[in-house]
Amino acid sequence: MKKYVVVGLGQFGEHVARRLSEAGGEVLAVDLSMERVEALKDVVAQAVRADCTSEEAMRMLGVAKAEVAVVALGEEDFEPAVLGTAVLKGLGVKTVVVRTSSWQRGKILSLAGATRVVYPEAEMGEQLARMLLHSSMQASTELPNGYALAELKVPEHAAGRSLQEMRLRQTHGLNVIAIQHRGVVNEPIPEAMLHAGDILLVAGRGERVASLARLWDLER
Repeated sequence: MKKYVVVGLGQFGEHVARRLSEAGGEVLAVDLSMERVEALKDVVAQAVRADCTSEEAMRMLGVAKAEVAVVALGEEDFEPAVLGTAVLKGLGVKTVVVRTSSWQRGKILSLAGATRVVYPEAEMGEQLARMLLHSSMQASTELPNGYALAELKVPEHAAGRSLQEMRLRQTHGLNVIAIQHRGVVNEPIPEAMLHAGDILLVAGRGERVASLARLWDLER
């Protein structure tokens, strides 16, 4: 069972802790607010009121056994986030993911030892903008090195055609990972027949995903 530490149990941190726990992870949730700790004590493996900037406290909690730590403190707690990141990294946590909303602060967190810095507000804003720009796009996520994962709604003209006939890999450089039909997710076998309104989960270069979404928007 994979071990995680989630520091900061505000809205973002709470959702991360809950989801990791639901997925079978062993989660240690840490916050200075006893109210937040109490709210998660029956959801995660362990919820503790502790100061993440204290190396001694973190060591006693056994955070060194965790494979991944998520520092989800609010913007008003930037200094504790920096110190907590350094403490977790110093205790041997291999992957430390830190949340912030500022690119400038993100650079400082990287210097403190963050393996990855995430910007939830910026990422959600970009995702919403893409969805508003493309009616065919239901959701999208940016992946490393310019790749993207997106949900695209099948247009009317594609109804009755098989996935093989669509030739999305050959003509658009996109791989179909799954097909959702009436709420049921199926494997993308070549013979699968598409219906208008089906959702295709596709992966590929971000610009190619956007290009197909634009094309399908025009064909609706």
